[in-house]
Amino acid sequence: MPLPLAHAFIGGSLTAAAWPVKTPAGFRRGLVAGAVLGVCPDFDYLLNWVRVFGPGWHHGFTHSVAFALVVGVAASCVFGVFGWRGALVCIAAALSHPILDYLLTDSRGVALGWPVTDHRFKLGIEGLSYYQFAAGSQGVIGFVKLSVIELLVFGPVFALSVLYSRRRYRVAAP
Repeated sequence: MPLPLAHAFIGGSLTAAAWPVKTPAGFRRGLVAGAVLGVCPDFDYLLNWVRVFGPGWHHGFTHSVAFALVVGVAASCVFGVFGWRGALVCIAAALSHPILDYLLTDSRGVALGWPVTDHRFKLGIEGLSYYQFAAGSQGVIGFVKLSVIELLVFGPVFALSVLYSRRRYRVAAP
């Protein structure tokens, strides 16, 4: 299961590549929106912490396609990108989180189909999760190792999408 760093990088990469507002301020707003939307589904940890609904909420409804649709459309309004393209970019950034968890989770899976089904989905390829690289490391050392792995894997994707998009905005500017 990826850390927030990977989720923020992927969400930010998606908005950098397709954000419809073609100004420098709009571009920065898009990067923030993508990073926030990429991490947003993990706020279900708060539900576990508060224990209002009981334990076991992680990878639940906040990791579903329905949640990504609702949050993405709402976020497009909050970040001022109206229309189908703005909504689609925000939905994609929010949906990147459960898809990445689907690919790399060691848990029982993510509830992609909520509210239609409570079934949890995961790719299920043993050894694909990069947590094995930090196995045996406890506490801060394991967290640092995982953060470095995410920086090395997802950082270049983010950097390339930002560089490409900044070049595209310079060319499009009058």
